[in-house]
This record gives sequence, C-alpha cells and structure tokens, in this order.
Amino acid sequence: MRPQVDVGVVTWNTADLTVAALRHLLDADQGCDFRVLVHDNASSDGTPEALQEHVPEARLEISNYNMGFAQGMNRLIQRSDSPWFFALNSDAWPEPGAMGTLVKAAEEHPGSAAVAPLLLHPDSTLEHSTHPFPSISVALLDLVDGRKWMPRSVLDKRFLEGAWGHDRARAVDWAVGAALLMRRAALDHLGGFDERYFMYMEDLEWCWRANRAGWEIRFEPAAIVRHVGNASGALRFREGRAALEAAHLRMFLREAHRPSWVTAYRVLTALSAASHMTTSHLIRNRERFLHWRGQLLANLGWADIPSTDLAPHRNANDAAKPTSSSSDRLTHQDAGSPQPRVSVAVSSYGRAHLLPRLIGALERQTLPAQQFEVIVVDNASPDDTSAVLTKLASEAAVNLQPLRAVEQKGPAAGRNLAWRAARAPIVAFTDDDCVPAPTWLESGLAALNGDTRVVVGRTAPPADQLDRATGAFARVLSVDGVRFFETCNIFYRRADLFASGGFDEEFRQPAGEDTDLALRILDNRAQAVFAPDALVHHDVRPGKLASSLREATRWTDIPLVLRRHPAARGRLLHRWIFWKPSHPPAILAAVGLMAGLRWPPALVLVLPWLRHRLSVAPAAPGPRRRVAALPGALAIDLVEVGVMLRGSIRHHTIVL
Repeated sequence: MRPQVDVGVVTWNTADLTVAALRHLLDADQGCDFRVLVHDNASSDGTPEALQEHVPEARLEISNYNMGFAQGMNRLIQRSDSPWFFALNSDAWPEPGAMGTLVKAAEEHPGSAAVAPLLLHPDSTLEHSTHPFPSISVALLDLVDGRKWMPRSVLDKRFLEGAWGHDRARAVDWAVGAALLMRRAALDHLGGFDERYFMYMEDLEWCWRANRAGWEIRFEPAAIVRHVGNASGALRFREGRAALEAAHLRMFLREAHRPSWVTAYRVLTALSAASHMTTSHLIRNRERFLHWRGQLLANLGWADIPSTDLAPHRNANDAAKPTSSSSDRLTHQDAGSPQPRVSVAVSSYGRAHLLPRLIGALERQTLPAQQFEVIVVDNASPDDTSAVLTKLASEAAVNLQPLRAVEQKGPAAGRNLAWRAARAPIVAFTDDDCVPAPTWLESGLAALNGDTRVVVGRTAPPADQLDRATGAFARVLSVDGVRFFETCNIFYRRADLFASGGFDEEFRQPAGEDTDLALRILDNRAQAVFAPDALVHHDVRPGKLASSLREATRWTDIPLVLRRHPAARGRLLHRWIFWKPSHPPAILAAVGLMAGLRWPPALVLVLPWLRHRLSVAPAAPGPRRRVAALPGALAIDLVEVGVMLRGSIRHHTIVL
C-alpha cells in the first residue's frame, strides 16, 4: 500500500507563490497518497480566496489573527491523523517522488523523528539547510575563521556550510523546517513546535528536543524540494529578522545550557561577528560590513526586536474557521470541532492504578463533556501507565488525549508537554493522586474572569482518608489560599503559559516549579484569586519516617525560587530566611545536643524546638505519640535544613 502523508502548510500574504507551489505539489506523483492541510494566518492579500479558487483540494482553515508559524503548524499537526506529517513552507514544493522517497528513508531508520530533503532554490542553486547544534567548538572555529583553513573532513563532520557534502544520506543535528517529514510517533512523544517561537528557531528547538529524547534527524539527498525562501519572513520582519532570530536563539540557549556556557558562547559569537565586521570595513565592503554589524547588534541584544502577534494579545474566542468542504475525515482536534473551554493537564509517573479514579471524577464534572478536554502525559512511567491510558481513552466519556514522554525529566517537563498540546484558552492542572469535585471545572472557570490571570482552587484530603492523617509523619496537603500555587489545583490562561514559557524544567523534582511559574506570571502584574468552590481532594500519604525523610530531600530547588523572586521572601519564608518555622529551633537544638556532650547546660537550647514540636506543630496526635515521634521529627527537620543549605550553595542564595 502507498504510504499516507498529511502535508501541512502555513500561509501569510503569499497568495500567488502559495498557489503555484501547491499546484506543483498536487499535480505531480509523489509516490504516496497525501492530503494538503493549510492554515492561513489572517492574510490580507487574498490568499484564502486564491486557494479556494485554484487549489480546491486543500483543506483550508483561516485564523482571525496572525498566530505565527509554530502555532499555525501545531494546529495542522493536531488536525492530522496520518502516520507521517510533512511540514512544508508556503514557498516550497517537492519534486515528483520526493515525499515517497522521504517516507522510505524514514522507514529504513525507525529511530528517526524526522527526515529532511535536499533543498534547492528554483534556479537549482543549493540551500544549506542542515546545521550543527550551537556549540563552543563551532563558535571558536568561527572566531579564528577556521572554515577557511581547517581540513574539509573536520568541517564536514560539523555539517558546516561550504564544506558539508550533500551527496549522501546521514544523521544530522538539526534541519530547517522549510520541508521536514515528521514521524507521527515522534510527534506524539515530543509534542509539536514550541509556540513561544513565533517564527525562526522553532525547528532547532524541536530537533534538540528529539535528540535529547533519543531520536535522530536524517538527511536524504535523493528527495529534492524547491524552496524560494523567506517569502513571508521578508514581508513580516524585513531587517528585523536577524534580531528576532538572535532573540529566539538566546531563549533556546538559556533553556538548553548552563548560564556559564551561554555566556561563553555569546561572547565568542559576538567577538566573531566583530572580527568579520572589522575585516569588512578594512576591505571597504560596505554590504558585508552592514551585514556583520547587524549580526553583532543582534547577538548582543542591542537590535530592535520586531513585534510579533504572540498568543497573549489574541482573543480567546478567535478560533480558526474551517472553509473546506472536503469529506476527508479529521481527528477530534480538527478546527471544525468545537473548541473546548478548558483543557485539563496532568503529568503522571508510575501511578497507573490511580488513573481510572481520576478520569472517573472528570467524567462526573457538571461542566458538559464537550466543553473540556483531558490531556494526560505518561512521563516515561516504569509501570503500565501507557496501556491504561490507551484503554481509558477508548472507553472514557470525556475527550481524553494520552501522550507519552520518551525520557523522564521531572513533572515540569511532563506538564509542559501536556499544556502545549492543549487547545482551550484555559488550562486547569491537577495530579494523578487527586480527585476533583464535580463542580471543580465550573467553579474554576467562573473565578477566572476579568483581569484575573491565575485561579487557585481549594485542596483538601478525602473524607475517607482522614484516619490516615492521624498517623505519625502523615503528609496532608491542604490549600486554603493563594501562597505557593500548588499545581494539584490551579487554572492558568494558556496565553500566559506561552508568554512565560511554562514550567522551568531546571526544576527536576516536584518542588518549587509551580511557585516559580506563578510568580513569573504575576511579575507581569497579573492577578491571582482563590476559589474555595473549585475543590480537589488530594490523597493523604501514610505516615512513615523513611518516606518522609526521602521526601524531605526533594526541596533542593526551593532556594532557586527565592533567588529569582527575592520580593517573595516575606510571603513564602519564615522570618525572610527559613523555609519552615520548625527550622530555627531545630538548628538551635542540633547545636545544643552537640555542645551538650561536653557542657550539659547547652541542652537548654533544645527546649524551643521541643515546645514547637509538642504544642505548635506536633508530628503525631496524642501526648504519648508526640513524644515518641520526637526523634524522627528532629531528623526530618535537620534533613530539610541540610537540603536547604545544599540548595543555597547551588543557587547562590540563602534559605535555611
């Protein structure tokens, strides 16, 4: 059977060029069966009308605003249900048989997330479209002008322009997204393009994500695609393209590498641009001088970054409008289906047995099922979470979309994967060990109105688990106000998640990433409210000293939150420096116990901690059990202090 491919094209004000490109595509045998999905970003030059007249085969949707390339392409990925998705620029077209050749190459390499073709301009000149990931070694090479004198074999291994041979198939670091055949399984694992990248560098970021997850990107020169290049970008950004590319590259580098690495890389690239600029001035080549001057200013962040119509400025009701009458079937995520009001996002790890209970609670929501969707990410669980989710998705009375992360990188990464796949303007987060009350979604949506940007719902233990809460060292999560912004029960506007970048994946443990995200959004003068009627029941964790000590070790990144948000110290910390009120007396108690070995009167320093743990914050109910729990309580307090000290050293700020 011929392979099935969905071709995704995003358009903006390129009517004649897009019509010609799509006719080239459709009028040739591509060696596969395919359909064309087009998303128009509110073109004003008649692009939609021209496509409807001259390319009636295309399934067209029209946006009411310019959402950018990445978000537009993601809408097409969501509409697609074929095993292969071919991301294609509106000014590009594959030569006959090219798409079939790409599919064949991908099938021969099952570990490939995507395969890139050979790009040629219409005049048959080569477009260099495969690149190395940003690296210190390549930055040094450019600084010493190594492309002119280094052996060709060395340059070829780094896919560098002018030396890299386009004559054989091979794995590459990343390829430009002008024409990229993407495997559906990889898209399901990785998600689509990062929509913070309005245009440019979204392909680099996606390929980097694929590489980190164990996939590879392939180059196949036997498949040829003609590409005009920069058709929409030249119209939209003109001279500002370099500044926008540099800004997006800086964002990528900050998230992919350590701050010291990023600083070194930026210094080297700036010195390289300055060197080329100086050389161009000395040989009186004004065109090259202006080019390198622009590159230097862009790299330094001194160039004006052109405005983009990013998601925070859009109207939540501006859904794309389908205009094609084709009878081809689309997935439930097609633009023709009603846009949900809210997306429920969950990241799950190793709790397959709890997922049916969670989905059952969501099925009982008073909000009509067609008004919300549920996205659950299996965060590379070691159990049968993936199989359980697949079964639930086929049986649930709600729109359940299971996703799977290839690599377990913590709950922040899992939640990012979930909300980036969301279609609704509101995203509600909860956890797999939670049971939302029937009115949870309705109450949360009701509170998220006007200038409110964040809604924190009430969290309480289930009534049938209250007996567990009486055990020594039991861990009970109760939320009765806006303070730490726990992700077990919180509502965000999707636009704010895009604007902020979502959860910072530097937080590998489930501790602090939720507080950091909310504080970043609130830094933009957003308003947060508490919604007591938006209730979620959170499981009580039974009291065991060993598990409590293990849990105490996960708070290492709390100092990172305070380093980034020093103004929050007064609200989040005890006396500006201590993580919990039990920590100051615990430190005194430790000093008293050590000093008391030689000087017994020093044991008096233990008394403040004893008072705190016996009357203020006991580790167990009942007088006898409180006393019996004292050694374990002191161990937990001191472990937490040690963890805070370790985090303080790592993140260069003091929290105890």
